[in-house]
Amino acid sequence: MQRRRGLWTLVLAFGFLGINGLANTGLAADSPKPDAATPPQQVASVEELKTQAFRAFKGGQFDRSSELLKTAASLSSDPTTAQMSAWFGQFESQQAGFAAERHTQFDKAVADVHKLLDANKPSFAADRARDAYVLADDKEAFRKEPWVDALVRTTVDAANACEGSQEWFKASRLYSDLGAMEPANPLWKDKLKLTMRRIRLVAEYTPDLFKSIEQTEAKERDEADAILGPSTQPTTKPDPQEENDSFRIDWKDQLKGIRPDMLVDALNYARADYWRDINYKTLVDGGLKGIQAIATTPGLEKTFPELADSAKRQTFLNFIDQSMQSVDAANKNGKDNESMMRGVLDDLQKVNDDTLKLPDIVITSEFADGAFGELDPFTSMIWPSDVPDFLKSTQGEFAGVGIQIELAEDGNLKVVSPLEDSPAYKQGIEAGSLITRINGKNAKGITLNQAVKNITGLPGTSVTLTVHSLDGAVKDYTIIREVIKVSSVKGWQHLPGGGWDYLVDPVEKIGYVRLTNFTKGTDQEMDRAITEMRDKGARAMILDLRYNPGGLLNAAAAVCDKFMRGGVIVSTKSEREAAADAEPPIVAHDSPDDVDLPLVVLVNQYSASASEIVSGALHDQHRAIIVGERTFGKGSVQKLFPLADNSALLKLTTSHYYLPSGRCIHREENSTTWGVDPDVTVAMTPKQMNDAIEARQYLDVLRQAADTQPSATAAPTTAPTLAASPTTQPAKKDALTCDPQLSAALLVLRLELAGATL
Repeated sequence: MQRRRGLWTLVLAFGFLGINGLANTGLAADSPKPDAATPPQQVASVEELKTQAFRAFKGGQFDRSSELLKTAASLSSDPTTAQMSAWFGQFESQQAGFAAERHTQFDKAVADVHKLLDANKPSFAADRARDAYVLADDKEAFRKEPWVDALVRTTVDAANACEGSQEWFKASRLYSDLGAMEPANPLWKDKLKLTMRRIRLVAEYTPDLFKSIEQTEAKERDEADAILGPSTQPTTKPDPQEENDSFRIDWKDQLKGIRPDMLVDALNYARADYWRDINYKTLVDGGLKGIQAIATTPGLEKTFPELADSAKRQTFLNFIDQSMQSVDAANKNGKDNESMMRGVLDDLQKVNDDTLKLPDIVITSEFADGAFGELDPFTSMIWPSDVPDFLKSTQGEFAGVGIQIELAEDGNLKVVSPLEDSPAYKQGIEAGSLITRINGKNAKGITLNQAVKNITGLPGTSVTLTVHSLDGAVKDYTIIREVIKVSSVKGWQHLPGGGWDYLVDPVEKIGYVRLTNFTKGTDQEMDRAITEMRDKGARAMILDLRYNPGGLLNAAAAVCDKFMRGGVIVSTKSEREAAADAEPPIVAHDSPDDVDLPLVVLVNQYSASASEIVSGALHDQHRAIIVGERTFGKGSVQKLFPLADNSALLKLTTSHYYLPSGRCIHREENSTTWGVDPDVTVAMTPKQMNDAIEARQYLDVLRQAADTQPSATAAPTTAPTLAASPTTQPAKKDALTCDPQLSAALLVLRLELAGATL
């Protein structure tokens, strides 16, 4: 599994698109009415054409809508209709370009499949077939093509063979490919789940073996990449021999503080409070499978020597099989109870003491992972070492120096941006700098998690960062950690010295707010952003919830309430509770400060949980037009159950969210409807998404007040980046030309401001 780059932020930053060439063609509020000389019948015809055009636009027929509005403009002397036609024409032209790009990417993916097959690289051919499937206009027809069907059959055989030969990385890739191309087949999901568990076990307990396997996979990946795109450019990837182990976190530290009584209490909570009725058998069977995986994953004997004794291992595995049979019998005989569960755990401990002698913390942790893995992906234990990081993610604050960081392709630690008013910003640490050492230790090859754990700490303590600036200077910064408040509300672009410009279209006065997640401070942050937009004369607003993974329910409800003068926001329901016991729905309240601006909400397949509540409520209550792609479908409610005096927590799914229309947000395995469907569907390819994210990150960078302000319409042609030698800067992607979803959102609001009824 190759190391992946990414920001250490609560969520990703992401990109935007406007419509080029429209900055000076805005329509004034007092635009003239249709020419009085236009015959009434012709006016009716023009209005009907416009109505059809708007209907076609919402149906995704962008070329048809442009054609209809062009015809309407030719029949009318109304400058408003002409302006609408111009906007539609430019939008349709953009969409045609995006569609052509998508088809080019599809053709390349198909060609790559055949190149890899010819080079006898079938497993990587399956990867590119998956990419082609995602890009295909008609996915069902693509999957039925004979060569695709043959490749799928070959991939099934290869995945099973890899699983048998313990090639977990390759097996996980192939099962993931199969799951993408056959999403209705639950077998691939189950297979992937087991192989990923084995990968995690190796990574956690035998990191040296994991590194070796990872390097083998990376080498094979490089060979496949060379077949697809031979390059004479020198690689910037870190030498495997230079990997830095000085910040490695030992599994004993990771599992420190775990106790068996925490597990027992958590299992009892799950039995009593899970959203649907479950029995102890389900939990115990899952826990035993989790333990079984340890004994059947080769390589772990390097850390747990008794696993190398085949006789002891077999005795242990025989006990697992017998226990599963006993649990099944107890369930059938009406003895599925806490006593049965405790008995299995006690017997497991005794057999383990006599055979494999796995540490108690390992038995407890892996049993819990298996047990709660049987329920849903969002129910899990939060062990003592994980509690502080978990609380950071929901509180929106932590103690540190105040920088966003990522891994550069060469393995160096890169400063993406300092945070406003943070210790790092005050000391002058700039975006694009390299952090080469942390407290004197080499930071080359460090993981993001390792970097975060070593840079953050208790307020008032210090950390020394050795920073290689863009001008080549190297300096040690000893920084006192402070409580850093991470803003969840962002604007269109960061202003030098701090603050945000919230107007994405200063001519039409269209505001833009992006919510990265929902924290306890989101409500107040939104108030400040809305006030600033109003002060700048905003006439409409885009609320961007793409890539927003969710957060606090009360924060999501508060955001909805700002845009609604009444009505239901969301309700929750559990299968276990009677209607009379259900929680009352959350409703909006009329307030003088409510925002009445025309509103578009941007969503995509990574908008989840609380962001689905907001977009779904605003859609169902006819308060906003939703643009983008169908959301993730994470509509389950988790509650925290404290364990051992709050030293650990159980995060347990207890109910599901329902939108005002009665639709359940959550996506179950066999669901055909889930999440929030957009009013205007605009798909983006993976490359377009990546380009938009990179462009968005550039506008998010906080620069010193003396720096030239980045412009959304006339940005510099280069962006500060971090390379091995920070003197060269590659061309920057323009945030106004690489995001088709924002393009559609801007068009919707420009049309509404011009009087269109959508």
